[in-house]
Amino acid sequence: MDKPLFADVSHALHVSYLALAMPPRQKASFRNMLIHLIEGIDEPTAAQEKWLAELRGPAGMGDYDPDRLTMIEMRAQYAMITDAAKTRLTSPEYAAVLARYGHGPDKMAGCQRLAVYARRSCGLTALGLLTSLVVRHHLPRAQRDGYALRDLADKSKTSTYKVAQAAKWMEKNFRALEAKALERLEPSFVAHGLVPDRTTCDSAQAVVA
Repeated sequence: MDKPLFADVSHALHVSYLALAMPPRQKASFRNMLIHLIEGIDEPTAAQEKWLAELRGPAGMGDYDPDRLTMIEMRAQYAMITDAAKTRLTSPEYAAVLARYGHGPDKMAGCQRLAVYARRSCGLTALGLLTSLVVRHHLPRAQRDGYALRDLADKSKTSTYKVAQAAKWMEKNFRALEAKALERLEPSFVAHGLVPDRTTCDSAQAVVA
């Protein structure tokens, strides 16, 4: 029996939000994106290797275009995954998922919702500054030009210490929200065969060991 297509809940969310962010009519770009994602997996499952072969198409057919219904079905599956995040998570958890895995307007909406959430406890109240801090939190370190804590503090006329403390609060609490979101989604994803059952995997590894 083939293993689930996704390695874990985080992988399922990453692929789903990225796929849905692409225009539905750009089939070639959509297919190439999926191929690139699967090729980047260190140890693909049998199901992932089979899917990769189907996406690449027969040898020598570089213009292979998957069946239209197949693409629609694939997008529908991704939409079901993102809808599960929207309907099954608490509001802060969903905001954390959008900010981490979303793209474009979805990502910004998540950041803005997290800014409102953080306003209650992080020690700052200015939503503009909080939103900038949330955006900074979700940017790779190499892409944080213009988001230095001192620069943000100067622009908002706030002490660097307070801004740094707020950033520290976000680091701790946003990661906790993301972890809770993944934990809450996992049972339903396992039940629908989207991700492997870690409990079963751990038990099998213990027996082998």
